[in-house]
Amino acid sequence: MIYIVVLNWRGADDTIACLQSLMDLQGAAFQIIVCDNGSDDGSYECIRDWIQSHRDNHAYLRAHPLRELTRKEAEQLSPEPPPALYLVQTGANLGYSGGNNVGIRLALTNPQAEFVWLLNNDTEAEPDSLLRLVERCQARPDIGICGSKLVYHHDRGLIQGLGGVFNPWLAISRHYKINQSSAVPYKDDEVDAHIDYIVGASLFVRTSLLRDIGLLEEDYFLYFEEIDLARRARGKYSIGMATASVVYHKEGASTDGGRGILADFYVLRNRLVYTWKNDPKYIVTVWLGLFVALLNRLWRGEAKKAWNVLCIIAGRRIFSR
Repeated sequence: MIYIVVLNWRGADDTIACLQSLMDLQGAAFQIIVCDNGSDDGSYECIRDWIQSHRDNHAYLRAHPLRELTRKEAEQLSPEPPPALYLVQTGANLGYSGGNNVGIRLALTNPQAEFVWLLNNDTEAEPDSLLRLVERCQARPDIGICGSKLVYHHDRGLIQGLGGVFNPWLAISRHYKINQSSAVPYKDDEVDAHIDYIVGASLFVRTSLLRDIGLLEEDYFLYFEEIDLARRARGKYSIGMATASVVYHKEGASTDGGRGILADFYVLRNRLVYTWKNDPKYIVTVWLGLFVALLNRLWRGEAKKAWNVLCIIAGRRIFSR
């Protein structure tokens, strides 16, 4: 059994478009878990109303009745829950890791769960995207984390990323093959040799890995979670790409517009969090990189972002959760 977890925060329109694309998935049995991270804009109600009003339009919705749960109810659900489309209210903005972990824990109550597919709510999947992920993992049982070819939703001729490359010296990352033609075919094994992690917008994970090394690290709140997961999996599981699995990504919708002040804060803060946790030998160069980031923001006249970098360097916490 495969569980698809979609995390919503103030993004009902995107989440509904994502769910609409999932209605057309082919070739593999799955259940959907939508977790709402305490949205205060009516998102939860909009998503619920869409599911209920489209029951007659989609065979999947008819076979998987809506079941609404609180976070507490989801975490206490009995093993092997019946088929349903779960809509879980987490009750607060738990961040990417915290919100997805609520859905992951619900999936893991079913001992038959083999994979969990974490999808950003601002994605839309091709009908065969799930099948291609399953085929790749079946062909390579050592793969614990698998990813899709991410293509820009607004320009489907361009790749957003085939996984990511991470530089531990500065704790910075980049998407592999970003802005290359999406029509160019790539061999999965060749891509695997060049990447360090799978981008979190489409993260297909074996439940055996999650039970072995743990769920997403919640200290990050936003960004670096997939890099940390790949780091913890190192030596036990491989990461791999299923380039035939195509997912379209509206980059920025999940984080309310991309690299705003809050997003910039967590990107920079989590360089330190990740490095202290996983690679402390690089902490000096990562610190120096933050000073460069400070100068960069001052040069661009981004006073609030520069102030946040200063506070990160000084060890002060800026944003409450």
